[in-house]
Amino acid sequence: MNILIVEDDLFYRDMLTGMVHGWGHDVTCSENGCAALEKAFAMDFDLFLLDVFLPDMTAMDLIPRLRVFRPDARVITLTGQSSRDLELELRKLGIAYYMAKPVPAVELKSILDHMGRRKYGRTPCHACPPPAAP
Repeated sequence: MNILIVEDDLFYRDMLTGMVHGWGHDVTCSENGCAALEKAFAMDFDLFLLDVFLPDMTAMDLIPRLRVFRPDARVITLTGQSSRDLELELRKLGIAYYMAKPVPAVELKSILDHMGRRKYGRTPCHACPPPAAP
């Protein structure tokens, strides 16, 4: 799958990028919402992996704008400030998954494998071993 990771924390963004790319996906990164919108306009993405609270906007602001360019792309949100109200607000925007940070690598890989099977009828990377526990 072609995935856009939108995360403002450099360490976390690099960690996610390494994992997701290592599982056989094409990965592009953005550090804020404006950069994500520019990339979504220019490139085709199957999935957006979004931090909920970015420096310039929230996922609640960003998701409807991303859908203008990529209406069929799936969305997974990540947050370090999880709450039931926040999850409900994001689910109203049609997200596929809501995940609290730190995201367990095994869980994220399982979700991406599932989404890859739905899109392509198979797991994108058969040769990739399961990730080590974080």
